[in-house]
Amino acid sequence: MVTRLLAAVLFISSLLIVTNGYAAFDKGGISGIGARPLGMGGAFATVADSGDAIFYNPAGLVQVLRPEVSGMGAVLLNGKEDLFDLAYVQPFGDQMAWAIATQQLFFTDGSENERIYFGTFAAPLAIDKSISFGLNIKLFTVDSATQPGQQASGIGLDMGFLYHLPILNPRYGKQLNLGLSAEDLDTKIRYQAGNEDQIPLNVRGGFSYEFTDDLVAACEWEDFTDPNLGNQRTLLHAGLEGWFFEDQLGLRTGYSEFVTENGQFTAGISYRSKTWGIDYAYIGHPQFLGSSHRISATWRFGDSFLGKVKSFIPEGVTAYVEGDIITLRWNNSPSLSLAGYNVYFSKTTGSGYVKINQKAIKANYYSLRGLEKNTRYYFVVSSVTNTIPPVESQYSREIMAGTTAAPGAPVVVQSDVQNEGVVDVARQASLGSWQDPSKINAKGYNIYMSEVSGGRFDKVNTQPISNVPTYLVRKLKVGQKYYFTFTTVGLDGSESTHSKEVGAVALPYSAVMQSTGTSAQPATTR
Repeated sequence: MVTRLLAAVLFISSLLIVTNGYAAFDKGGISGIGARPLGMGGAFATVADSGDAIFYNPAGLVQVLRPEVSGMGAVLLNGKEDLFDLAYVQPFGDQMAWAIATQQLFFTDGSENERIYFGTFAAPLAIDKSISFGLNIKLFTVDSATQPGQQASGIGLDMGFLYHLPILNPRYGKQLNLGLSAEDLDTKIRYQAGNEDQIPLNVRGGFSYEFTDDLVAACEWEDFTDPNLGNQRTLLHAGLEGWFFEDQLGLRTGYSEFVTENGQFTAGISYRSKTWGIDYAYIGHPQFLGSSHRISATWRFGDSFLGKVKSFIPEGVTAYVEGDIITLRWNNSPSLSLAGYNVYFSKTTGSGYVKINQKAIKANYYSLRGLEKNTRYYFVVSSVTNTIPPVESQYSREIMAGTTAAPGAPVVVQSDVQNEGVVDVARQASLGSWQDPSKINAKGYNIYMSEVSGGRFDKVNTQPISNVPTYLVRKLKVGQKYYFTFTTVGLDGSESTHSKEVGAVALPYSAVMQSTGTSAQPATTR
């Protein structure tokens, strides 16, 4: 019976058996920490953007911008062991972070209890957070209700580094992450009887590739050294994760090798709101007890323990008016984790804000041209982090600015077409994904526009157009909403019935061109 139990422990829970009995805190198996990392096959040392980073690469904690509590519970070996972990992460502003955590393994027969307590600190080594460093100081304790002589304790140390390398051309992805961590550097625990045990050294390293803010693939290696076994192995971990429905639903899969059994495929799913989240992981096992399941929960709340992160909300927003041109300026943020800023405007104070820019603005100013004369506008600015997923701050203090009847001041290297409102109607209606007219025996499509929903619609284009991805309707009023319908034009010139309306707010020409590029399809004027 004892032999069977020890074999099950060896293969299933990774608590390795040595010649002199049992060695505490052995690694290399399948118990694992955190449902999200486990769903990715354990490939998390180069992602490390949540509280689970404590257990994989503490350097990643600089990516946590809000306090969070996370934990996981698991029952192993058909109830013979219980595994728990609990972590609290607290950012220092939006730059550094500290954390406390515990990982505990209980044998339900009382023969052994293993506890690890973590004190963690992480800080960036570069102003843009491209390089960060993390440190765990750990307290190990072992106690037993049935074997009092097995009391033991020790101090351990983990170190980790994380490097973000942005991809210069966004069409090829967002960034490449390189990570390296070492767990339990020359760590030993001493028993009351006087003997010592060496805690196995783990070294993790690898890379992850962020295709977009919502899709990442990771490949990592774990170098496992255990003097109790007298061997060394390099294990492979790989994972893929994507977020959908405004980053509320997460799906992932992975592959992980283990010291005590063959590699297995993993999978996972997550739900995440603004304040809480729940993660599930599936780990396939061919031997004995079948597959494993893990569930973790996370709660995010409030601002920094040291006070509200003022640098995260843009401050000092001011406006300068030159005729029908309004230039906004705000204070440069000392934040180390910002991708840029968003600018919103409305004709009504306190509501109805419309975002002007398509991509985050890197500078601390923005000019709006082509606004209606003698009109009041209300503006707010927000910050956007470079995390995955991006986090947007609350709005800044609202500021009002009114255009005048006077002409705007001359603008250097600006053409007249920038002083106007524009709608990229093809992009708004996903016209590029429509059928090629030649394949449906048609000349093309017509676009109709109205300033009132359900009102009189006037044709925009002079000739039927194809299924183009971009089509600019120009010389509109910035901030006004317009309505569009579409018809299919047959080879004989007949038209289909009108499609459903598509509404869009006219934005400044420069803002639209920032997203479409200079290769925009033919535009029209009213």
